[in-house]
Amino acid sequence: MKMSRREFIVRGSALFATLGLGGPLLFSPSGEAQVQDESKEGGGGTAESTVLVVIQLSGGNDGINTLIPYGQGVYYDSRSTLALKESEVLHLDGKSGLHPSLQGLHRMYEAGKLAIVQGVGYPNPDRSHFRSMDIWQTAEPDKFIKEGWLGRYVESSLGGNRNPLKAIQIGNIANKAFESATVNAPVIQSIESYQLLLDPKAPKIEFNRLAQSFLDMYDPKRQGVHLQVACRRGAEAYESVVAIQELASAYKHKVEYPKTAIAKDLKVAAQLLAGGSGTRVFYTQLGGFDDHADEKEQHAKLLQELDEAVTAFYSDLEEQGLAGKVVTLAFSEFGRRVKENGSGGTDHGTAGPVFVMGGGVKGGMYGVYPSLERLDAHGDLKHEVDFRSVYYTLVDRWLQGDAKSTLGKSYETLGFLA
Repeated sequence: MKMSRREFIVRGSALFATLGLGGPLLFSPSGEAQVQDESKEGGGGTAESTVLVVIQLSGGNDGINTLIPYGQGVYYDSRSTLALKESEVLHLDGKSGLHPSLQGLHRMYEAGKLAIVQGVGYPNPDRSHFRSMDIWQTAEPDKFIKEGWLGRYVESSLGGNRNPLKAIQIGNIANKAFESATVNAPVIQSIESYQLLLDPKAPKIEFNRLAQSFLDMYDPKRQGVHLQVACRRGAEAYESVVAIQELASAYKHKVEYPKTAIAKDLKVAAQLLAGGSGTRVFYTQLGGFDDHADEKEQHAKLLQELDEAVTAFYSDLEEQGLAGKVVTLAFSEFGRRVKENGSGGTDHGTAGPVFVMGGGVKGGMYGVYPSLERLDAHGDLKHEVDFRSVYYTLVDRWLQGDAKSTLGKSYETLGFLA
């Protein structure tokens, strides 16, 4: 039995929203489709591979009230209502410490599993959310480009890897970090919802007909050269649905996660890894850090959400025997200004701390905390570490990929990996 194109569209219209068909459909100037080169060599993606989880702290996290420089007196002079007392701070090195909401991260630091890279940024910083996030996602501060840094990593280092789950975005939005002419990174909200949407009362033959019709529609042999990229996207999306549903049953629930969005996202990553997904990179985000007003309570709440989610995630990975294989990077597009504003908040700034954590991390403080007195011409912190050095180190030493192709050139390798 075959299903007509019209019937497929009517009865399967909900399918497209679920499959997460990410990535552009691009063509060369000659009109030929740009198709992934299957012969390109690249690293694999197995249950034994190292994994990178990226958490984007969207909105511009106040790094000064995250990694608190209680040893610099100007901190208290500049923040009459926002400054935390030294007795409240979770001490690290006698000069700075973590916000009291970060109890779990503090325990990771004491266990040698949390590295804090201080003063991370880039030359000529941009204080626009959109441009600055674009810079972090493309790793290109000096010009506008389409390709994301993780898209380039997958292209250069995993080109021969046909695993449809090698790179996964968790949440509601496709991220520019994976933008690529050849890479499709599925966007997943939950394992339960990432499937073909059908009437649960429909007979099994209905699923078979819809699935076959979908595959026929995206069959490159039927559609011609100009639709080969579209066909590849559709086929990869279907493959990812099948693969994820097959993995779902392997996860054994051992840890209770908080009822927050970021915790649910990290639980999805744990579920897939426990099932042996072979995923090399996960990407998710926690938003709400644009604290122009009433920062003190809101910032504490968001940091607690992050802390509790990451703590549950690594407890889960420990139970699954996977904690040593997963490193997590947490970053924000920029920090906040040194001086608080008149609304009990802080305005857009520049450099801030980056957290790298996990079993493969050599914990400690890296870089130098920027001076709160010797500021740039705009009155903001001067960065001490280029963020591309963090990326370069993770791709080169942790993922063992082609870091130079990923970032366009070589950068300093930092020492935060064991």
